[in-house]
Amino acid sequence: MPVTSAGYFHSTDNLPYPEMKFLIHLFLFSCLPSYLCGQVSLEAHPIRAAEVYFDFGKATIRPEAESKIINLIEAAAQEQRVFIRITAHTDSIGSVVNNLKLSRKRAEVIRTRLLASEIKADSISIELFGESNPAAPNTTDLGRQQNRRATVEVLSFREMITLTGAVLEQDSEQGISATVTIRSKDDNQTLYTDEDGRFQSKVPLGAVIGIDVTAKGYFLASKMLKATPEALRDEFQIQLPRLEKGKAADIDNLYFVSGRDILLESSEPELPKVLKFMQLNDKIKIEIAGHVNVPNQGRIPRSSNHFLLSVMRALVVYNYLLRNGIAEERVSYQGYGNWEMRFPNAQTESQQSANRRVEIKILETEMSTPANNSPSKADTTTGSY
Repeated sequence: MPVTSAGYFHSTDNLPYPEMKFLIHLFLFSCLPSYLCGQVSLEAHPIRAAEVYFDFGKATIRPEAESKIINLIEAAAQEQRVFIRITAHTDSIGSVVNNLKLSRKRAEVIRTRLLASEIKADSISIELFGESNPAAPNTTDLGRQQNRRATVEVLSFREMITLTGAVLEQDSEQGISATVTIRSKDDNQTLYTDEDGRFQSKVPLGAVIGIDVTAKGYFLASKMLKATPEALRDEFQIQLPRLEKGKAADIDNLYFVSGRDILLESSEPELPKVLKFMQLNDKIKIEIAGHVNVPNQGRIPRSSNHFLLSVMRALVVYNYLLRNGIAEERVSYQGYGNWEMRFPNAQTESQQSANRRVEIKILETEMSTPANNSPSKADTTTGSY
């Protein structure tokens, strides 16, 4: 069993498991009233880690390790609730007692270096393994060098809240198998729904998170929400429409610079999602349909700048898919100007936003016959212009 301490070398060896020691460190470091709600917990998340290697029988930090330690210190400085864990080791040469003492010296020299950079003593924990936990066999010089080490981990304490969700088919409301990607500022995680379409994860409390869902045979979906106890008290449901010929769905969160065909930086991650959708559903043929918001008037002419803008925005998505390996015969694009506005007399920003969109339209669900790439006879602009 390793020798463990928090800050200074106070013994906690009477505790049966190292995990219990770490939980005590966590409890002493911070205790939050939000525990009472049951949804929220305080958890340690790894931020950065590094291995510091030592010469035989020595406890001196090598010059080349200094940059690693500086990176760890800089990472710790970015966090409000930070914890640093040092685990120290030796090779098997020498007695067990002496190797445990040597691992203590190695841990202490790193701890001293961290304290010199204004890391608080009570946020540093040390575990001493001596020769008992080798990273490599001690039968070679290389293996013994790998074992003469200290691992330094920077962890951040974060309040996490449980997100429980379900992915359902839109018409039947039955659960479906899907891939769920949950994004926050500092983390991405990929989950898979169970047989009932349900999933569960922990996300940072108060963070704005994105939830991206893909399933073969269905449109993709992306949702944004703020992770609060109120928002996540009930099961979060996402309904996916089936892919059927003639159906269309918006590309969520796809926003452009006003009056231009340039994506906002925040919308650039949406294009890889469309690519993944096309790769997953590799037998479909689609149209990228661009729309603009020009309410309270009739159809704008195809020659107008607004109509051309609807074409150019659809072309952004079209070109991205072709550049990334989607066959040309599977994709076409068209601009519709203001001809298919959802709110022809739009007054609110949400109504105008619904008019101003790029859609995926399903042309074919099976590529059984060669695609006809000739322009549509409908009074729209398509292809080159």
